[in-house]
Amino acid sequence: MLYGLLLTGGKSTRMGQPKALLHYHGKPQYRRAAELLEMLCERVFISCRASQKEIFSDYETMCDSDIYGDFGPIGGVLSAMTAQFSADSPSAWFVLGCDYPLLEKTDLEQLLAARSAQQVATVFANPDDGRPEPLIGIYETSAAYLLLEWWREGNQSLRVFLERHHALVVEAEHPERLVSADTPEDFQRIKHGKSGS
Repeated sequence: MLYGLLLTGGKSTRMGQPKALLHYHGKPQYRRAAELLEMLCERVFISCRASQKEIFSDYETMCDSDIYGDFGPIGGVLSAMTAQFSADSPSAWFVLGCDYPLLEKTDLEQLLAARSAQQVATVFANPDDGRPEPLIGIYETSAAYLLLEWWREGNQSLRVFLERHHALVVEAEHPERLVSADTPEDFQRIKHGKSGS
């Protein structure tokens, strides 16, 4: 099984407003991103803080747990993966950050086609430095215990976790679409189709 997990629990401090609710394509960004995941995943969950649950009532939500909730993206991924420890058939997770408005279905399909279930995860390479892009990736069930141990050791970086555990890193066919919108300037530039230079 492959479930989708859209991460929306960040505080959007630099943007100044919730990134998941920004409109780039005539609808809230979280809805467009979730629709991309729905095309490829059996079920899609919105990972959010408990206070945000009503905002995303049109989707199944998975609130960051009290244990992992204040640790950034790793908290959302851990909350989803560890919730399945007792499941008969735990799922792999297609994890997507809510702030990649240029992504298309074909980008996610490329990652899915390259997927290696024998490795902890399959992720894109960051176009700037070649390192793993942790918020666009497929995390296998084998990553759950490893990620929990990583967090218990005091680590919070998903990127370093992926490097230490030799995740499959894929060069994107359209690296220009792996752009996260984190500031009002990013939002305006992307919304109006201007280059990032």
